[in-house]
Amino acid sequence: MKLKTYALLFSAFFFGGTAFSQVGAVAPDFTQTDLDGTTHNLYTYLNAGKVVIVDMSATWCGPCWSFHNAHYLESLHDQFGPDGTNEVVVLFYEDDVSTTLADLHGTGSNTQGDWVTGVSYPIINGTVSLPYPEYGTGYPTISVICPSDKKIMYNLWGMNLSQMQTAIQDVIDECAAAMSVSEVATLNASIAPNPTTGLAKIQFQSLQAETATVTLYSVSGQVIQTISHEVISGDNTIDLDLSGMETGTYFVKVTTSGSASGMIPLVKN
Repeated sequence: MKLKTYALLFSAFFFGGTAFSQVGAVAPDFTQTDLDGTTHNLYTYLNAGKVVIVDMSATWCGPCWSFHNAHYLESLHDQFGPDGTNEVVVLFYEDDVSTTLADLHGTGSNTQGDWVTGVSYPIINGTVSLPYPEYGTGYPTISVICPSDKKIMYNLWGMNLSQMQTAIQDVIDECAAAMSVSEVATLNASIAPNPTTGLAKIQFQSLQAETATVTLYSVSGQVIQTISHEVISGDNTIDLDLSGMETGTYFVKVTTSGSASGMIPLVKN
């Protein structure tokens, strides 16, 4: 459990010395919604081959505020995110469940300042404090997670920007490249009608009764929607509703425990 009981006066001393991710440990999964209403599931990003950076912070944490003001996450997001190489997902996770939206915007009573203005990466105000020691025992921890084995490869805390860029490129080269098609069986899925004005059906075969995940992506690779569906052994159909979506092209991926489809283009008229 993250340490939150110490006063702000001591945060620079205490948290600056103990905020370590467990490098080499498997990162536990989580699903949370950001300030814009977009849902983010860690394993969905990893299963899609994305390297994920998770900044676990608190609005009252002095070292977290210093890291924020250095704009390191913004620089990494610009370089490796959707508007850059599109190989990395950056997530800012405010882990203190007592934090309010006013705190994030810098107008609350438990904050160092405005954490939102000028930020282009997703900001999650966690509805649960992640009770996972793998993400560290204090704030901030900036974990870099490998998609192929879901392990934490680096904690970026204490590095300069150049060192962070090198570390992330190392993870991309070593881990993203390991996400080969041969490691996961190909799941043959189809969507009809395509194009659609709203409703579409995804059809595929499953080798066993289990939970399948349908993920809808934007053209920039952002996860828009994730649907979990109990499927049977044999032919399956899952309904997908895009009636509330803007017109344009989206991508759909179906994942089971042992197989995954490719990215299937779906056009919304």
